[in-house]
Amino acid sequence: MNRTIAAAVTVGVTVKSVVVSSELGGAIFGAQTLAGEHVRVVASGRAMHRPPVRGESWDVVGEYRYTPEFGRQLHARQCIYRPPRGRLLIQYLAGNPAFGGVGEAKATALFDAFGDELADVLSSGDVVALSEVLALDTAQRLVKAWDARRSEAELVDYLDTRGISPRLAGKIMRAWGTSALHMLEANPYFMLAFAEWGIVDAAARLTGVQPEDSRRLIGAVEAALYQELQSGHTLTDHQALCKIVRKLLANSMQEEALRLALEEGATVGSKEEGYQPLGAATLEMRIAERVRQMLARGNARQRMPFGTGHIDEAVEACVAKLEREQGFRFNGAQRDAVRLTSSSPFSLLLGGAGVGKTTVLRAVISVALQQGESVHQMALSGRAAKRMAEATQTPATTIAGFLSAVRTGKIELDGAGFLVVDEASMLDLPTMFRLLRHLPDDARMLLVGDPAQLPPIGFGLVFHRLADSSAVPHVELTEVHRQAASTGIPAIAAAIRRHDVPELDPCPIQGVGVSFVECLPDETIGALERLVANQANDWQILCAVKEGPSGIRAINSHFHGKNAVNHAITARFLPGDPVIHLVNDYEIGLMNGTLGMVVEHVSGPKASLLVEFEGAKHIFPLDDADERLELAYGISVHKAQGSQFERVAVVVSESRVLDHALIYTALTRGIRQVVFVGDRFAFERVVREAPLAQLRRTAFTV
Repeated sequence: MNRTIAAAVTVGVTVKSVVVSSELGGAIFGAQTLAGEHVRVVASGRAMHRPPVRGESWDVVGEYRYTPEFGRQLHARQCIYRPPRGRLLIQYLAGNPAFGGVGEAKATALFDAFGDELADVLSSGDVVALSEVLALDTAQRLVKAWDARRSEAELVDYLDTRGISPRLAGKIMRAWGTSALHMLEANPYFMLAFAEWGIVDAAARLTGVQPEDSRRLIGAVEAALYQELQSGHTLTDHQALCKIVRKLLANSMQEEALRLALEEGATVGSKEEGYQPLGAATLEMRIAERVRQMLARGNARQRMPFGTGHIDEAVEACVAKLEREQGFRFNGAQRDAVRLTSSSPFSLLLGGAGVGKTTVLRAVISVALQQGESVHQMALSGRAAKRMAEATQTPATTIAGFLSAVRTGKIELDGAGFLVVDEASMLDLPTMFRLLRHLPDDARMLLVGDPAQLPPIGFGLVFHRLADSSAVPHVELTEVHRQAASTGIPAIAAAIRRHDVPELDPCPIQGVGVSFVECLPDETIGALERLVANQANDWQILCAVKEGPSGIRAINSHFHGKNAVNHAITARFLPGDPVIHLVNDYEIGLMNGTLGMVVEHVSGPKASLLVEFEGAKHIFPLDDADERLELAYGISVHKAQGSQFERVAVVVSESRVLDHALIYTALTRGIRQVVFVGDRFAFERVVREAPLAQLRRTAFTV
């Protein structure tokens, strides 16, 4: 247990060493106070907007706490970057990678030449004066890097004096660079790209912006459209938009605001068609144009020397080979799918869990490789990508990893490229746009997924709209292969897909099938405990929400507490705790969403965890583990998409995210047994209703 031993303090420190840091902000670092005292600082991402760098000066607002393991530490509530002055500049310039080419010797020479005036010389950008000590190109780089750091400090001050978290500074600087402060001073409503209306409007009013100012009126329209984007909508009708804008402005100038926004180009559309943010409209238009261009090429193989007849022969030979290996025959829809997706420049492979999409993919990839194509398989999550690679026996990566490899030149795409994207129902507009932007004109793309499963977390709908389009070639597989018919899971899934409420037994029977344990939210954890008492390692609990008595946090806390009874130590992670990896780490081969089990808690000066992930053991320093891992007795349905578990317990409780797609996706994660636990009325309601994805308003069409 941590114990506070001092009241809140503000301490100026110089960074000496960085123990742990995150690109999203936050760090644990060693520092020296102005009084010369050495201190260990612990700052979360909420307290520190970016990682610190050795030699930098920060004002740390927080309190000292004592822990048995690390002793006295300064736990930060807020960290504010301050450009150093005086002799501190030597270490700052020498130790910061931003000032490449300036080592300790040159930094000392600069301070010897300019003394306490060095910071002012750097701020003035006096390259001529600096070049008396440094080479001209080094002086120019130094001035540019100093200007960026000085601009950051000024931006932090601007935000802090207006009651806005300095953590936004990192995002704003990455977007606008050294011009950030100038842009916000010209129009504080530009900050709506990073913060909500209430915060931005209050800050703007502090600078003297009047209620009828055109910047405020246009900002309200943008804020309203951003608000709609948060709900997934890229299109908002006139009446709904005016209602939101009027509420934001607290006056009746919504029509004038909309007129100005259209004139300024902050929105596009019309009273009849509805309105869109410019960015979302551009993404939808560009994606639709590119897909139409690909479809206009017709059969991608007609221009190749071997002709389509050879493709048919290759398909039949590949299908026959797989049938011999797997011991079962392809059905008609699977054969059609292999033929279609082996020749179309752009196509979809649709179907629910267990209908043989992977079997088709293996054949399609085999044909593509025979025809000299370079195949690139990918999925949104690392866990789904790993399963994809294992099932198709062909390398796969995450979409983020693929795009990064293309940007850095590790992957060079050409006209023979063939992109295969699994779990494509979760593709949002920006991700789809980035994929198509990197795709050469003659390359092909296949999207694989199930429109009945969860939509993207981000805004827009791509896969669902493409699946509804008669212009896009697709094949839908319906015959279930994966789950044994005796489990009853396929029949229940089919009923739910048709929006028919299935009859479910109130008690789990014989360790197979689908049942429903009805209980109140406060009774959910007890019901789960009884359910998983036997065969605990086979069960995965899936939830819709994090908070509440039946949310992910409460479930993880309860089962972690039960496990803690067996251990003499108290820690966030204990041997026997299931955990989920939260980031993609290609060096050690662990992806976001990979599930594992804590094996051992190693104490000592470098306390660490030994965790086993899918047969491979990894060691994490405790500080690193807090950033990388979460308990996984219960996980979200989104995290589970693309995975399969022997037995699944699905927590059902009323929430804004509970819908048909979530129930269907959770059900189809189970192989042998699925038990719904919780609110039966909520379950029956969402089964009958349309999924929330169908309610998303978009302008995207092909």
